[in-house]
Amino acid sequence: MNILLYNPDNEITNNFMPHLWMFLLKSLTPPGHKVFLVDGNAKRLSRRQLVEFIREKNIGLVGIGAMTRMIRKAYWMADAVRAAGVPVVMGGPHVTEVPDEPLGRDGEPRHADAVALGEADHTWPQIVADAEHGTLEEIYAPLGADGQEVKPSLADYPVIRWDRMDLDQFNLIRHFPKMTRRLLSLFGMTWQTFHMIPIESGRGCPYGCEFCTVTGFFGDSIRFRSNESVVDELLMLKALERRQKGKIAVFFIDDNFAINPRRTKSLLREIIARDAQVPWVAQISMNLLRDEELVSLIAQSGGRWIFMGLESIDPENLKSVRKGFNKPEEY
Repeated sequence: MNILLYNPDNEITNNFMPHLWMFLLKSLTPPGHKVFLVDGNAKRLSRRQLVEFIREKNIGLVGIGAMTRMIRKAYWMADAVRAAGVPVVMGGPHVTEVPDEPLGRDGEPRHADAVALGEADHTWPQIVADAEHGTLEEIYAPLGADGQEVKPSLADYPVIRWDRMDLDQFNLIRHFPKMTRRLLSLFGMTWQTFHMIPIESGRGCPYGCEFCTVTGFFGDSIRFRSNESVVDELLMLKALERRQKGKIAVFFIDDNFAINPRRTKSLLREIIARDAQVPWVAQISMNLLRDEELVSLIAQSGGRWIFMGLESIDPENLKSVRKGFNKPEEY
């Protein structure tokens, strides 16, 4: 069966990197199926163009993932896919919170044949098998025998074969204006490609900030991949960079990359020891950056940008959204 994993754009902003979920699910797809990826931020398609692509590739299942800011576009595109006779399964934080909405159980039109709740690492292979046999269920949830949600441990994290992925639509140089490319060439830039690759080293966050969905979706206990798994992935990307004669940077999409400083330091030391440095970006809460050794290791291991959430300079405002660990006097 041919499968399309589609990430919609919101028709306003464009992301500078692809979403990891598509590559992860492709890596988790059982053998015997061919998976195509389309990210609307990099390859914007109309409804007609999406349906034409589906027919051209003989797609038998479409998976759509979206956050709330893209959900209207996701539903609009899903409607076109279902009208063309192809089943749609939807996942992500929005549909996990309101599964009745995409299934049309709230009195509004139905947009999906099935929804995947929470993290789909364990449920995706079953979804594919059921779709192949025409027996899709409406709801797939990662539940154990006791009916409780089961979170993937990440100890057996799949290998994402970036060296076998078609990354052409995500080549950021293609989106540079022609004049900019000419100027960069004149100044000696020889890159033929530039990719920002998403990698996760862990999931979950214990903070539970009121405005954030992370704790609700991924849980408040932190799960980590092994250092070896992360470093092997970086080394794969370094080798790919050499073959492509381009440049690759990494965005660690962990919601708080240094939430466990001891573990983060051990990972960064291993990156340095195995010469796996690539330019990387991450999100780290400001309270953890007091650690000078951590900041030094960030720089030595290839860290270039750190995103920090300040939110407010008023301590009472921060407390009201359960982010009192931010101290405005330290900004």
